[in-house]
Amino acid sequence: MSLAGRLFMDVSYTRTQHGNVGITRTVRRLLDELETIAGCKPVVFHRTGFRLLRPAHRSPTASGVTAVDKAAGRMFRWLNSAPVRKLASLVPKAVLHRAWRLNNDLTFDSLSRDEEPLVFRSGDCLVLADQSWNYRVWLAARQARAQGASIVLVLYDLIPIRHPEFCPPLFTDVFRIWLVRMLGCADVVMCISASTEADLLKWCADEALPVPHAEHFRLGCDLPQENEGEVREAIARFMQTSVPVFAAVGTIEPRKNYPMLLRTFERLWLEGVAVHLLIAGRATAEEREFVERLRQHPEQGKRLLTLFDAGDSELAHVYAHARALVLPSLAEGFGLPLVEARTRDCLVIASDLPSFKELADEGVSLYARDSSAQLGALIAAHAKPNRRSRAAPMPLFTWKESAAQLLQRTIALAGNSPPSAHH
Repeated sequence: MSLAGRLFMDVSYTRTQHGNVGITRTVRRLLDELETIAGCKPVVFHRTGFRLLRPAHRSPTASGVTAVDKAAGRMFRWLNSAPVRKLASLVPKAVLHRAWRLNNDLTFDSLSRDEEPLVFRSGDCLVLADQSWNYRVWLAARQARAQGASIVLVLYDLIPIRHPEFCPPLFTDVFRIWLVRMLGCADVVMCISASTEADLLKWCADEALPVPHAEHFRLGCDLPQENEGEVREAIARFMQTSVPVFAAVGTIEPRKNYPMLLRTFERLWLEGVAVHLLIAGRATAEEREFVERLRQHPEQGKRLLTLFDAGDSELAHVYAHARALVLPSLAEGFGLPLVEARTRDCLVIASDLPSFKELADEGVSLYARDSSAQLGALIAAHAKPNRRSRAAPMPLFTWKESAAQLLQRTIALAGNSPPSAHH
């Protein structure tokens, strides 16, 4: 099949979100670049088939996809908020699943009701890179495939299946159903790392599922300059002391393993090791007790600083002045903070996850993920001499390169030619 047709990308979930982190940032940045290099058009899910997102419903800014300002969108965000998720945990799982699916069916149909129905043609390609487990995307994907389109599923990780302890119980069930259904109708599965690809193939073998046409590509990285925005005085002052500062960047959730990181620093402080710790990440309901512990910690503002709302320019400032970035994660599909730090010439201390090993260069030091002693030893070693200049920075891999790699490898796997931007 020739991909001389058109290219489309699903943005159904991303357009319900105000934030621009994680998967929503990936969707927006890939769409921006694919639109430039291949004329990609955004589409949204409806149970009767995908629909074109009209230009009037898009943002005029570079981010491309803006949060929809409809009652259904606001209700969806509220229902997925931390307090509601906590209340939902009291409802029997089977009942909750039915209610969740019914609500999401109605929500996403309502949000796309006024958009133009899309009829696919032979040679078209549909990229599903959004959080499409929130809606029964396979209903529309099957229709698109029957009309002649190639379906490309972007897979970030198998954490909900491999590590259900880090996820709400309903999410693990929803994700498994979504993945099995999508493997049955996707022509190509593009993983965001070689380790995710290997994990997918092993899981398919273990579950006796047909092995998909799978490949992997690398996510891009944005590098705003340190002077592009304001840096709060408290942050600048904390980073400019003579004591080495170690930074942890990422959402405060169970799989990030921040409680172990804090315990390691508390032990180092008791041993008289002169080190400071900065944690920058959005708080989640799952770590509410730990977040409160951080807020009330006796070293808060002294040897410890926690940022729940750091901007890009502030993170750039942290990377520029930290002795090292510390990533104590227990599960990851990629490792964007590792790439961001190393591209800015910041050293990294990371747990020995396959995705981190895959990305690691000479500026990354790995430790056994369950060993606080090994982590503490690496922090103490990095605190003595300033090693920043000993490893060359990692070359920048842009979102344009990421989008081009995604397109090229998808085409190669399907034996197609690139789409024309004029279609």
